[in-house]
Amino acid sequence: MDNKPLVSIIMNCYNSDTYLRDALDSIYGQTYCQWEVIFWDNGSTDLSSEIAKSYDSRIKYFLADTTTPLGEARNLAMKKAKGKYIAFLDCDDLYFEDKLELQVNMMEKDDFSMCYGGAIIIDESSYIINKEPARYQSGNVFPNLLSRYEINMQSVMLRRSILIETGLTFSTDMKYCPDHNLFMEVASRFKVGVINKYVVKYRIVKESLSKKTMHLVSSEIKLTLDAIINRKPDIRAVYNAEFNSAYAKLNYYDAINYISLGEISNARRIIRDVIFVRWEYFALFVILFFPISNNFLLRLLKR
Repeated sequence: MDNKPLVSIIMNCYNSDTYLRDALDSIYGQTYCQWEVIFWDNGSTDLSSEIAKSYDSRIKYFLADTTTPLGEARNLAMKKAKGKYIAFLDCDDLYFEDKLELQVNMMEKDDFSMCYGGAIIIDESSYIINKEPARYQSGNVFPNLLSRYEINMQSVMLRRSILIETGLTFSTDMKYCPDHNLFMEVASRFKVGVINKYVVKYRIVKESLSKKTMHLVSSEIKLTLDAIINRKPDIRAVYNAEFNSAYAKLNYYDAINYISLGEISNARRIIRDVIFVRWEYFALFVILFFPISNNFLLRLLKR
């Protein structure tokens, strides 16, 4: 076992004691045992620290001096990592028992800088509400991700050396999708492995950060797309159709935000400009003329 590469699992925690023990138990239940947990307590005032400290020395507990935004907290936690590979698990979520083994085997066999798999979406009672398979094939997945982004952060494993070599980190300026920013930057530069099976369970909770920051989705994704093009201008010409699709989806995200605010006329206005890009946008535009409740619409859109 000692010859197997170490995996550093980053857990960022802020008052997350409700499901924390289940999350940690899913790590201890792994078929792959050469791991450490970098547990970054971002100033919790609940029982999170007590739960984390009740496990053995493989949990490396760190208490932040001050509470910081999530992107910065993840960067601080990653600086403590010693593993060849870095994985992530939020305190609400769960690993399938073979998650680490599948990914380490893939990363050791092929020269991938990152790999990811599918995710099963569960609610607060652990009931399955959706399934998000990883559909692409390993290799250059960047153009595919432009057209349809399918990476669930909890399913990711990164080669730590590429972060050191490139200086890539989580954006500290983003509140909604610093993970999307980092993973798209990696995918735009390196080959990516895809495990076409479910490896994590991702929990949707009522007061999740993603719901509170929905209004930031399109602007932050646009920042990522613009940054990649600015770094490598010729990439836009190579993947022009895929970039057009990605930029068009920004309108879709804005429409979802307007729906959540009850501003249906604005949702219709913003989606109108892209209704012929994808049939889903046209369908949404039509649906917005029907007297349907905002909550039902959001559930229909899996938001």
